[in-house]
Amino acid sequence: MERGSSILWQETLREAIGEDRLDASALREYFRPLEDWLRTENLRTGDIVGWSYDGDYCKRSIETAGLQVYGSGFYGRAATTSATTILPAITMILSTISILR
Repeated sequence: MERGSSILWQETLREAIGEDRLDASALREYFRPLEDWLRTENLRTGDIVGWSYDGDYCKRSIETAGLQVYGSGFYGRAATTSATTILPAITMILSTISILR
């Protein structure tokens, strides 16, 4: 924190852990059973993870998270892609948990 914006965060990371890239593969591996169960459960119950929207403003978030979204924008049809980063995966998991409550 002391360095503030005087150097790139990647350099600070490299000094701290010897890597200059963040890697969430261990988290993805740890949560894979939960993610698989949630996918299976959603298929079984017919639940759709996502939200309705009107417009293209969240196109990248939708692509990254692999969500099905319905609306009149670019993704007016259900579009699915694979989750590629941990943040969208967590978002998907939290959304599913709130649906299951």
